[in-house]
Amino acid sequence: MTQSIILILFLCLLLVVIVGVSYYFYSLVLIDAKNRGIKHPRFWSLLAAGGQNGSGLLLYLFNRRKTTSTLSPAEQQKLKRLKQKIYYLMLLLLFLFLSFIFLLFY
Repeated sequence: MTQSIILILFLCLLLVVIVGVSYYFYSLVLIDAKNRGIKHPRFWSLLAAGGQNGSGLLLYLFNRRKTTSTLSPAEQQKLKRLKQKIYYLMLLLLFLFLSFIFLLFY
């Protein structure tokens, strides 16, 4: 009984972290697309952050290579903070996943 409650709690935490990573990744691509002057930056951000197999990200990167970036120092700092948040959330995601697997089998 208590193990199933703990597993449900871990699943909820995993879901929250996955949503957080997706949101920060969406924000990262949105800032980059706006800076590069790509048409419909929200569409490209949603496409890049949405796919499970990374096909949207590949399409965005192919579209992105035709443009140049002129980031201001403030935008560079914002992108750096977003990347750090994504790294920390992915580390937390790995920890939660491994803990979930450990609890599931032991």
